[in-house]
Amino acid sequence: MTQTTWERMRLRPFIGLKQKMLMSLRACQSLPLDMQTSTIPPSLPSWNVIGKYAGMVKLAVENADPANWEWNDRSVWKLATKHWQDFRAKWYGAPQCASLVDPKSTPLSLDPLPPDFSDALPSILVRKSYLTMFDHIWAQAMSLEGAVGTIITGQPGIGKSLFQYYLLVRLLQYKQVVLFSMDGARVFLFYHDRVYTATTASLAGVQRKQRFPEPKSLSSKIFLWSLFDIEGKNEPQRFMVERPCLPVQTASPDPSRYKTWDKEQTPLFTGLPLWTRDELAQGFPCQERYQSLLDALREGYPSPARNERDPLDLFPGARAVLKEREEDGVISSPEDALGYLLEAAIDRFGYSAHDVFSAIVDYTSSTQRHQEAFRIKFTDFHAAVSALAVNQSAEHSISHWILALWPVYPAPFERVRWEVKFKSKWVSKSVFQQLRAAEDDALRRQIRFLQHIPEAGSLTGQFIEPFAHDSIANSTGGFWPLINTAFNNADPPLFTVLRDSVSDDVQFPKIKREIVKFQSIADLSMKNNVYYIPADTDFPLFDSFTIDLNHSTKSAVLWVLQMTTSRLDGGSARGYLKIRNIIANLKGQLGGEPPTKKTTKVAAGQIISTPHVRVCYLLVIPQGDYESGTQWDFPKGWNKNCVRHDHRGNVYCLEVPVAVSDNNTNGPRITTSLMNFVR
Repeated sequence: MTQTTWERMRLRPFIGLKQKMLMSLRACQSLPLDMQTSTIPPSLPSWNVIGKYAGMVKLAVENADPANWEWNDRSVWKLATKHWQDFRAKWYGAPQCASLVDPKSTPLSLDPLPPDFSDALPSILVRKSYLTMFDHIWAQAMSLEGAVGTIITGQPGIGKSLFQYYLLVRLLQYKQVVLFSMDGARVFLFYHDRVYTATTASLAGVQRKQRFPEPKSLSSKIFLWSLFDIEGKNEPQRFMVERPCLPVQTASPDPSRYKTWDKEQTPLFTGLPLWTRDELAQGFPCQERYQSLLDALREGYPSPARNERDPLDLFPGARAVLKEREEDGVISSPEDALGYLLEAAIDRFGYSAHDVFSAIVDYTSSTQRHQEAFRIKFTDFHAAVSALAVNQSAEHSISHWILALWPVYPAPFERVRWEVKFKSKWVSKSVFQQLRAAEDDALRRQIRFLQHIPEAGSLTGQFIEPFAHDSIANSTGGFWPLINTAFNNADPPLFTVLRDSVSDDVQFPKIKREIVKFQSIADLSMKNNVYYIPADTDFPLFDSFTIDLNHSTKSAVLWVLQMTTSRLDGGSARGYLKIRNIIANLKGQLGGEPPTKKTTKVAAGQIISTPHVRVCYLLVIPQGDYESGTQWDFPKGWNKNCVRHDHRGNVYCLEVPVAVSDNNTNGPRITTSLMNFVR
C-alpha cells in the first residue's frame, strides 16, 4: 500500500470524526462491555463519541471472533509458559474493575506475569492519562478500521512502557488478538484461548502466512493489535507495523526508533505527561523498595538505637534529608518521614517517576548523576532545546537529567507538541550557575536564542530570574504598586489576581537592598534593607525574601517573593517550614520566643508586647506579561502547624520591569510570557 493511500485512508474519516466529536461533546455514556451483544467499550470519558458509531464496535466484535481468522502454519511459534496462559485467562473477556478505570482505586496487579518480564513491579498505578490515552487509541483504531497506528513518546521515566501492560489488559477484556513485545526481540501472541511466543528474528525469516493469523476474507477489515517497545536505537521489524498488525509503539523521543514507519504511515504521534504530586504519592507504594524503606524508618527513625547500625544507611542521603525536617519537631511518625522524603525528591528532581522513586531510595547517587550532567556549555544546551522542541533526539545527559518535556495537545488526534522546561527549580538554578560562569553578554545571547524557540518559553523565563532580582533590589523611590488577589478559602489555597484592585493598606518600599545569598536560615542575622536569596538551588516554595523590621514595636513584615519565571508548579509544603523558621528567627531577634499569651505583665502598669511577624507573599511578574485570571496555586499544608509560627499571609501580585539586552547594543527588551507559569 502506498504512502498516499495510507494518508487518504487516515484523512477522510479522521476529519469527519473530529467534527462529530466536537458536536457530540459530553453526549456519550459509558456502558459495560458485552462482546456478544455488541455494546460499546466501558469507561470511555464523556467527550468520547465512540458509542455514536456502531461500526466501531462492530469491528471490535469481528476482531474477537475466532471464525473470522485462520492460522494454518504455527511452526515458528510455541506455547508460552504457564505464567502467560494464566495471565490471559485472568483478563480475557473479564468484566470491568475499578483498578482499570479509577485512578484513585487500588493499583493494577500484574500477577501472574513473571517478575523478570514486568520489571519486578507487582502492580502499576493506573494514571488518569492512561485512560485518556486508551480512549484516543481505541477511537482511532475503530474509526479508521485499523489503518493508522500510534506512537507514544514523552519524557524518559514516566511509565510509557507500563502503559503497554495497561493497554494489553484492556484489549484482552475485549477479546482482541494482540501481539505484545517489550524489547522488540521476544514477542507474545494472544490468540483467543492461547498465548504463543517467538522471536522477531525467527519471524523475519519466514513467509507472511507463517508469522501471524490472517483474516479469512480478503475484504475483511479485521486486524491484530501490535503493542511494542524497542530496546536501543533500533526500529521495529516491518512486519510488526504492517497489516494485519495495527502498531502501537512506546518510545523515548528519538526518531531512530520509529522514523521509517512514522514517515510511511503517518501514525498518530502523541505523548504521555509527567506525573503529578498526587500520582507520585499514590504510585510510590507500588515500588519494589517501598516496604523496606518504611521498615527502616520504623526501626531507626527519628534515631537508631544506641550501638546499633542505622537502618537508613541502606538508603544513602535519606538521613541528611530528614535532618532538615527535624528542626521543626513536627514529624510524628515514620509515615510522615516517608512523605517528606517524597516531597524532597520531587522538589529536587521534578516529576519523572523513575527519577523521583530512584532518589527516595538513593538520594546521594541521584544528586551526583544530575550534577555531572550540569557541566555543559551554552552551545550544548541550545542544541538540545532546539532538537527536543521539534521531536528530535538530544544529548542523553541533557534530555534525561536537565530538561523535561511537557506535552501540548492541540486537539484530539492531532500530533502532539512539546514545551521544553527544566526538570525542577533545583536543576534550573544549578545549570544557570554553571552557565553564568560565562560573561554576561554570553548569557544575554543565550536568552535571545531561546526567545526564538516558542516551545522554550519556560526556559527563557528562568534565565531572566536573576535580572528580576536585580530590578527589585536596586529600585529606589516610593513604593511598589501591589495588586490584590482573591482567596478561595480552600486548602491548598488558590489565589487569583485582581487586575485593578491595588492594595492601600500594604506598602512595599522601593529602596536599595543589599543582595545576600544565604546557606542556612538558622545562621542569618536578619536586617533591614537586605534582599535574601537562598544559595540552595532546590529551596522550596519561594525564590527570595526581604524584611521590614521595627524594633520599637517588636514587629516585622516578612516579604516572601516567588518569581513566575522560575515557577514549575505550586511548590512544596517544605517551603512552609522554611518560612516558619524565618519567623522564629525574627521573633528571636525582636525579643525572644513569644509567651503563651499575647502580652505578659512584668510589673504593675508595665506591659511588654509580644514580637509579631506579618507575612506577605508576592507573586512577581515581568512587567507587561500580566494576563487576566492569573492564579497562584499554593501547596498542601497551608493550615497546618500554624499555632506557634503562622506562615500564612496575604498574597499580592508585583509587576517588575525586567530588561535584558546586550551591553553593546540597543537590543529589544526581552521578557517571558506568564502563560508558561500559571494555571
